[in-house]
Amino acid sequence: MRSESAGPDRKRAERMRSEKEIQINNSEHEEVREISFSEFKEEELRLMKERVAAGTVVDLERTLRTFQEIMGVVKLGDVTPAVIDKYVAQRLEKVRRATANKNLRTLKASMNRAVKRGYLRKNPAAVIRQVREPEREIRVLSTEEVERLLGACLSMRWKALIALAITTGMRLGEMRALRWDELDFDKKTVWVRNTPDHRTKSGRNRTLPLTDETAEIIRRLPRSAPLVFHNPSGGHWNNNVQRGFHRIVKRAGIGYCTMHDLRRTFISHLAMAGVNAAVVKELAGHASIQTTQKYYTRILPEIVQSAPDKLPFGEAISSASICT
Repeated sequence: MRSESAGPDRKRAERMRSEKEIQINNSEHEEVREISFSEFKEEELRLMKERVAAGTVVDLERTLRTFQEIMGVVKLGDVTPAVIDKYVAQRLEKVRRATANKNLRTLKASMNRAVKRGYLRKNPAAVIRQVREPEREIRVLSTEEVERLLGACLSMRWKALIALAITTGMRLGEMRALRWDELDFDKKTVWVRNTPDHRTKSGRNRTLPLTDETAEIIRRLPRSAPLVFHNPSGGHWNNNVQRGFHRIVKRAGIGYCTMHDLRRTFISHLAMAGVNAAVVKELAGHASIQTTQKYYTRILPEIVQSAPDKLPFGEAISSASICT
């Protein structure tokens, strides 16, 4: 496929790139290598393990496994648009629309890689559209709820974990991978690193400021392992974190929330405090500014509503006479 120049027009370049991607996804290979779905799944997981975050690999494995179990496909070549459409319909009977759409996106990306490897002539998922999702309200904890949550912690480890989440917006996986040498108590910073053991969602490193209070709580934790938050043997604290958090929530007597809601609360309170969206984007580690901006439009409707009042034309409009 020949290349074309888009010139300095960025929007035209992006449009041309999208059109090229569609052409590639729908193009047919002259030769297709036959492979079983099980073989493709094993290869896919092995190759992607080195390229994406661990959580993404888990989602990929779960999606490919459930797809194979539900649809009973034997050969990769048996996967057609009709098969994927039926799979999505069956998923919608058991899971939320957001989950079914996530499964579809995962399949689309995986099938696209199958095309590039020469296993399929074209992407069978390319023509399947996602279903419309209802807009979900973002759960934001109040200052009082945060105080009650911290007061319900029965250990310094839990208090440190929640304080870190609520004042830095770090994801749970990032906090579980945090090492002591990534904390600088003199400068009061924490380094969120993208490493082979833990890949950040954006694939980037970022340095976050620590509040005095959070730094002091973490400093009081025992340094019995390289990881700040670890299991009894010194390894990653992977089991029962959400379950333990839900017990704290219940003990605090506040409305239902998850560990990820602490991150949403961090971002939303920064937005309500008037912190620039670009700054919040960097702190949160969002790959796109659009992800950050949704907090400004969905959490702060009153600010959106009152925005035109900040225009300097009020007096001119009020004092203007009508020409007759």
